[in-house]
Amino acid sequence: MVMAGSGNLKVLQLCRYLHMKTGGEMNYGFHLAHHMALGLLFLGGGRYSLSTSNSSIAALLCALYPHFPAHGTDNRYHLQALRHLYVLAAEPRLLVPVDVDTNMPCYALLEVTYKGTQWYEQTKEELMAPTLLPELHLLKQIKVKGPRYWELLIDLSKGTQHLKSILSKDGVLYVKLRAGQLSYKEDPMGWQSLLAQTVANRNSEARAFKPETISAFTSDPALLSFAEYFCKPTVNMGQKQEILDLFSSVLYECVTQETPEMLPAYIAMDQAIRRLGRREMSETSELWQIKLVLEFFSSRSHQERLQNHPKRGLFMNSEFLPVVKCTIDNTLDQWLQAGGDACVHAYLSGQPSEESQLSMLACFLVYYSVPAPRHLPSIGLEGSTSFAELLFRFKQLRMPVRALLRLAPLLLGNPQPMVM
Repeated sequence: MVMAGSGNLKVLQLCRYLHMKTGGEMNYGFHLAHHMALGLLFLGGGRYSLSTSNSSIAALLCALYPHFPAHGTDNRYHLQALRHLYVLAAEPRLLVPVDVDTNMPCYALLEVTYKGTQWYEQTKEELMAPTLLPELHLLKQIKVKGPRYWELLIDLSKGTQHLKSILSKDGVLYVKLRAGQLSYKEDPMGWQSLLAQTVANRNSEARAFKPETISAFTSDPALLSFAEYFCKPTVNMGQKQEILDLFSSVLYECVTQETPEMLPAYIAMDQAIRRLGRREMSETSELWQIKLVLEFFSSRSHQERLQNHPKRGLFMNSEFLPVVKCTIDNTLDQWLQAGGDACVHAYLSGQPSEESQLSMLACFLVYYSVPAPRHLPSIGLEGSTSFAELLFRFKQLRMPVRALLRLAPLLLGNPQPMVM
């Protein structure tokens, strides 16, 4: 009864060994017991198991009454028809993952959480499906786990009707394979997936995507065309090699994380930064959007969410954003050293600035959140003698510390930039 529905090979071998015995005291009752054990071992074709409810225990007691008949018509102690009552204790508990794309059964790693009781605390167990689930009233939740398939959570604390309906319909649970991953049948150890091959080969030729490689991740014609025309290396690349590597890494990030809609955002940010480096940014709306993205990813709430859920909420590559921030900081610092400091000083003093410097001045003011001129005279930032005094006045302006570090050399009369 413990192995009911499992089809355990060792138990099957033991049943076959006992079934082969014919001499001595091996009468009809012994063979009946062996056949019932074999039937319980493959209960419902491996889809069913036994329940431990009160009614199920009563049915099993009637079916497995331990006084077996001596021959086929022996009903003196127990009616042989009652041996069929075990079906009242059977319940479907087989869960079979099915790939939603191929509609074929597959292996998937499950994390089963048991409810805490007076005998044991809440605990978790990993099972490789297809598998027979424990009794549902003992479980708190079931989650599809692992890097190969997208996570799927079934919360049993809110009710078991949904899972019961799944188990009653052949136990089919549809799962979605992640991009670049192979099933456990094709790659049991996880060494043949495209993600593993890419991590193992970190040279530039491996990072440069080819159209046939992208086709293994996605069939989107827009992404395939992008890989063909923007990520394909050619001879005499020169300075274009840097752009090709960037587009290749961005495309890889989008297709592996299944966020192709972020590809235009990556490219737009890169183009905006390049225009800023050439001092050709006529509007500050793009820089303002980049600033919002950087502040969101560096916010405390986002960092706390990453600690609680490391794989959630990363719609952009965390390695790309620090490069963006560093590039913008370097570009604006170079502008300050090339004469932009005089333009900023004139702005803080309420004096007109050179018309040729207005676009870069606007970018500097927007990126570092420098307030409007009408708010500056009431505070009087100029005339400060120490950085501590600037920090005190900074609280009233609510300016970021990184902005104050850029303005401090101008306000304190120190030509050396202060960085943190």
